[in-house]
Amino acid sequence: MIKRIGLFLIGIIPLGIGITMNSWMMENQYTLPPLKTIGILFLVFWIFIGAITVNIDKTPLKSAILVNLPALIMVLLIIFQGVILGRFWPNLFGIATQYFYLPLINISSLIVGFFYALTGWSISIVEIGIVSFLLMVGSYYLGSFLRTYRMYK
Repeated sequence: MIKRIGLFLIGIIPLGIGITMNSWMMENQYTLPPLKTIGILFLVFWIFIGAITVNIDKTPLKSAILVNLPALIMVLLIIFQGVILGRFWPNLFGIATQYFYLPLINISSLIVGFFYALTGWSISIVEIGIVSFLLMVGSYYLGSFLRTYRMYK
């Protein structure tokens, strides 16, 4: 049970990174590394998380679900606020959903922008949140795959 709670808490790390990035950007606007670099470093970090936590729960799938559960909750809140409400809540929950994916916003915007160029659809924070969630799940899976493949080779 403690291991599962630990996996869930590891999944909240992006929120802490996003809050830190936001406060850093507000205080030191010209000293922040490029956002693409932050996104790439975050994805590498999430691959590393996938590699070290893959075997904590009974199966790699359960570990992946527990670690990415906060990301799923956040993307569902983004979808609810963006699609159903048409606005973001002006409270902690509305802000937290935006901070959670802040490390990946530049990379996700590039991916969504590429599809926008192909289809002509409009871009919203909902699509960026969904792409960010998929990037996190894919990165975690890549890390767990690399660890599992390396262990059994």
